[in-house]
Amino acid sequence: MPSWIDPLADVVLVLLVGVLAPFLAALIGGALRGDEHPMKRLRFESGNPPVGASRGFFSMQYYPYLLMFVAMEPYAVFLFLASMAITREPFLSAVVVILGLSLGLPSYEYAKSVAKARR
Repeated sequence: MPSWIDPLADVVLVLLVGVLAPFLAALIGGALRGDEHPMKRLRFESGNPPVGASRGFFSMQYYPYLLMFVAMEPYAVFLFLASMAITREPFLSAVVVILGLSLGLPSYEYAKSVAKARR
């Protein structure tokens, strides 16, 4: 058996778990969803029920950028480590990096467009 099969199997396993876990969480959350309490969507201040009108909303203009970098940094580290796991095969390492970038860049561009639209 070639030496690059084991690291590649690990990468595929981690990618499958990373893709399937959010879908499973959404399905389980949807199945366990009950009736919503009327107070759930009200604005609270330090856990207390709202009194009077609110003063204003928090500026969320930089929040999408924060989410974008928090999500992309672990992906970049994972991509680097996955390519380093296959260093004996430089071509396969390059394929893993290019495939990983081609999968990650569309979501990065979408997050960037959403962040620009919220200004």
